[in-house]
Amino acid sequence: MKNMSREERAKAIEKRRTIRIRRSSLTKNNLEDIDKPSIKVCETLDEYRQAFRVVYKEYDHAGYIQKKHPRELYYNIYSLLPTTCVFAFKSYLTVLSTLTQVLDSELFGLPMDALYKPEIDELRAQDRKVAEVCALATPQEGRWHNLLMFLGKAYFQYANLIGVNDILIMVNPKHVSFYKSIFMFEEFAEERFYQPVNAPAVALRINYDQFWDKLKETFRDQEFETDLYTFFNRIHNTGVDKFMTFAKGRNAPLDYDAAKYFFAHRPEILDSLNDEQYDYIERLYHKALFSGESPDACEREMAGV
Repeated sequence: MKNMSREERAKAIEKRRTIRIRRSSLTKNNLEDIDKPSIKVCETLDEYRQAFRVVYKEYDHAGYIQKKHPRELYYNIYSLLPTTCVFAFKSYLTVLSTLTQVLDSELFGLPMDALYKPEIDELRAQDRKVAEVCALATPQEGRWHNLLMFLGKAYFQYANLIGVNDILIMVNPKHVSFYKSIFMFEEFAEERFYQPVNAPAVALRINYDQFWDKLKETFRDQEFETDLYTFFNRIHNTGVDKFMTFAKGRNAPLDYDAAKYFFAHRPEILDSLNDEQYDYIERLYHKALFSGESPDACEREMAGV
């Protein structure tokens, strides 16, 4: 393999061996029974609410929810920032699967700073554009459709569009092998305990500057009908690919109704903000923060009652 050391070639061969068993099923198009499949960045209150509920239910099932939420929604202040993207795989109007990208900022940083700030600061010191992928969730009954693979494909296109240098993720140690062998993540920092979900976590990283070259080298000249380089990099006739083109990066606050709804249902997310962060959120969402409507009133309004 050209321009690769002996050790790198050995690692690439091992990755191919690992993926050889899994790849054909993971990239298989199993979307025939999904009505009008599409992938998009959430825009409406209903899309956000559905996505946050999918995450809540899956996290609750895994035992990660430490404090129950009456509306069964999982989100935090990062979910509501202008540059955060909540991706949704939809069947017509229904969100089936979701993942979130949080873009690093000087004011808010990343969720992973709670455990791995020194390591992330090293990337920041190199002026690298860092993003964290989090809140990945697909219900058990939808996993055979390989929805996560399609969301990953959409996200890699988006990361390229906005010029990300590093993609970070925290995963449970039992999932490390999957993310390393399928999505080409590499270990970034050692296992630590993440109190908010009462579970251990491992930090993984994709150096996105090198991602496509490594993916191509790993799967080059393999006698597979479809390799992961081709799957992630090229448009396929899957029925959803045409919905996976993003004209520009997201940089807009939630609309008034969505912001009012989510702050009304979880006002405590403001409590952990420092003064500068709170002032920013107040300027961004002033009317929504001080609408005076109760969570029940927001629910009745959404239901048209």
